[in-house]
Amino acid sequence: MTEQTAGSRFRLGVSAAEDWRMAVDGCLLQLMPLSDAANIGFVYVSDRLADRLPKIVRRLSAATGIEMIVGACAYSVAAGDTEFCDEPVVACLIGEVPDDSATLFSSPTERPQGWFGVVHADPQVPALPELIEDFSEASGAYLVGGLIAGRGARPQWAGKVAEGSMSGVVFSEAQPVLTGMSQGCAQVGDLHTVTAADGNLVLELDDRPAYDVLRDSFGVESLQDLRKLGTGLMIGLPVSGTDRPDYLVRNIIGVDPQAGGIAIGAMVEEGDSLFFCRRDVESAGRDMDRMLADLKRRCGDQTPRGALWFSCMARCQDQFVQTPGELSRIQTVFPDLPLVGMYCGGEIAQSRLYGYTGVLALFL
Repeated sequence: MTEQTAGSRFRLGVSAAEDWRMAVDGCLLQLMPLSDAANIGFVYVSDRLADRLPKIVRRLSAATGIEMIVGACAYSVAAGDTEFCDEPVVACLIGEVPDDSATLFSSPTERPQGWFGVVHADPQVPALPELIEDFSEASGAYLVGGLIAGRGARPQWAGKVAEGSMSGVVFSEAQPVLTGMSQGCAQVGDLHTVTAADGNLVLELDDRPAYDVLRDSFGVESLQDLRKLGTGLMIGLPVSGTDRPDYLVRNIIGVDPQAGGIAIGAMVEEGDSLFFCRRDVESAGRDMDRMLADLKRRCGDQTPRGALWFSCMARCQDQFVQTPGELSRIQTVFPDLPLVGMYCGGEIAQSRLYGYTGVLALFL
């Protein structure tokens, strides 16, 4: 990495306007003048402007001279210290990375080699968790990103339109990046062993009907009592081989008090471990503060030049609606950090598809 690259901060442009041209021009007023070395852009567009994404990117590219642009549309967009929810907005982060360090891909069948990748995916792509894992293994890249949460069309951009697919950019080791992930759920009760299962149906936990274990974990007597607890009751699936406790969160999609089974949003087998959990505001805030403190420590005396943020839609709408919000927490630890991103229907970290998490990538 050259000395010029190391000292060059990314530039952020964000503008909300019903007319897409006005939104782009508002971004450009904030972005200009750019360094002659600027060579990459990340663009996130409100789904209210989704059909204009190709024109938006081409207008930005023509004005900045940058051809390597990657991005997506989403219902909610993150920019700087602000969450834009259901607004017609364009957010653009432009910066400099070492020459030939980044390769775009517009399909999961393209698997450029690298050590770090940014991925956007349509949630309707079949077998996405397996596809993400296969892509990470084949490319050799640690991935960050998310599933597009939007109404109607969900276009992506990676040098061209990539609708209904998985696309993004893979970086070589020439571009240093630090990543962190924050969970949004808290464990309820003990860790349990699956002792009988059929696909995504958990029949027994610890040799007891799974429904009975669920009911006991939340201290209720009936299905009606469970429903009174509201939404946010989940399953946690521990991930082994990580340097700190990690788990995947999946929804409980059905219960059968008579048969004693629980249907969940994942395939399980006998011998697997799981626990019950629920979305929790306080634990989510504590874990995000932990993640940010860890990233600050790992940065040492380096100041991040730019950042990407991928967070769950539920965190934006339910958990971090009170002060301080997610982006405020990030800016407190990394003041004036140029940042863009989107709120997702599932977040990608390393080679896995998570839920109710926040994933931060810092370009050094």
